[in-house]
Amino acid sequence: MTMIIPTELVLTTFSEPVCNSIVIIFAMPSLQPHQSRLLDQAHAFLHKMALDSRFSMSETDVSRRLSAIEEEIARSGTYKHTATELQFGVQWAWRSSNRCVGRHMWRTLMVQDCREIRSRSGVVDALENHLNLAWQGGAIQSVISVFAPRDPNRVDEPDPVRIANHQLLRYAGFEQADGSIQGDPHSFDFTQRMLQQGWIPNRRTAHTPLPWSIWINDLETPPVDHFASRPEQFPEVDITHPQYPGIDALGLRWYAIPVISEMALVIGGITYPCAPFNGWYMGAEIAARNFCDPQRYNLVQRMADAMGLDTTSNRNLWKDQVLIAINQAVLHSFDQAGIQIGDHHELGAQFEKFCQVEEKAGRPLQGDWSWLTSPVSGSITPQFHREFENSVEAHTNFFYQSAPGVDAAARRSEEESSTSVRSKDPFDLENHHETPRCPFGYDKHSKVLPFGKPSALKKSQSQS
Repeated sequence: MTMIIPTELVLTTFSEPVCNSIVIIFAMPSLQPHQSRLLDQAHAFLHKMALDSRFSMSETDVSRRLSAIEEEIARSGTYKHTATELQFGVQWAWRSSNRCVGRHMWRTLMVQDCREIRSRSGVVDALENHLNLAWQGGAIQSVISVFAPRDPNRVDEPDPVRIANHQLLRYAGFEQADGSIQGDPHSFDFTQRMLQQGWIPNRRTAHTPLPWSIWINDLETPPVDHFASRPEQFPEVDITHPQYPGIDALGLRWYAIPVISEMALVIGGITYPCAPFNGWYMGAEIAARNFCDPQRYNLVQRMADAMGLDTTSNRNLWKDQVLIAINQAVLHSFDQAGIQIGDHHELGAQFEKFCQVEEKAGRPLQGDWSWLTSPVSGSITPQFHREFENSVEAHTNFFYQSAPGVDAAARRSEEESSTSVRSKDPFDLENHHETPRCPFGYDKHSKVLPFGKPSALKKSQSQS
């Protein structure tokens, strides 16, 4: 079988030369249908890697690796990525993330290979090291920690390692006597679960870090209250405004590193169900979404009161004033603390340049317009005036997945039933793929993370 990779698919950065087309010849062994699908995804992934000039893969190199992958799949039903393939794979998955306006930095992603770790203590050590690598004194480094893959032949067996937290750093949400939520309303259900599992927080405040929920082979281990003993790994920023002291008095703060820990990574058809990763924040994500969304902290009215604004009529645009002020406050506070953060104008301009370079090379980027456009001043950012093809590159990307507890319950249900009702690997190419959200902090959580306790939306959120 002969496959020709066209020049327009060749991957470069802003300044790198484009390689010529590569002709790959390989023999297709007799495989089962599901093995052939996996092989197709492996081929698609390896072709992308072969066209990246960093890896200097000749036609012979590519043909030999494809033959080895075919033989491995024919023999075992799966294949193992080399360290170099893992490095490129996690980076390409970031580049393929339709909803991420920061993916022009995809080549900066650092990989921590944790595929051999199978114990709770080993996972904790790896996560601690991840945070050390990411922090860099405030000059945030993008890092991903990749744990053991799922076996495509046994997708209904327990995953070796899972993390139930949405993010490694996150504030708890405690229900008060009056029904209001102290802290982050989005964390309410998870907080309740951790309390039921034996978590005893040192203090219940609006800024209590959540423990980690680590699952090993479908077993939920006791909560790991890591930040109670290692508070320095939970760096925070007090939110102040240079012109509105009333905002300072609200006592707002936010953590410095967004480490998404619930999504699945897919590389060349191989699913890694535990692969926490971080970038750094864009100011509007914290200010416009986390602080101002009604299902999150819902601070618009409190901010207006702190600023002394007239809120008797929406026509005077007091809400718009609040949105700008809280974004100013977040950017000002992170800058004062010396912690890296992007703003929507800076990141939007960088992403637009990236789009132009890719288009000139014949490689237009897929994208989800509604997520790439800033929630603040969207029409004066370049993404507002672009159209994007929103198809998903399925062979290598980040995907939604069920929570580990849901998966474990489904597997137990299957064992008790003679009829299997659970679908196969959700990342199989035959299945429809929902557009992945941005994994590196430039996302809009409310679209995919609805608050699980609607009654609390009618009540005020307590910040004390």
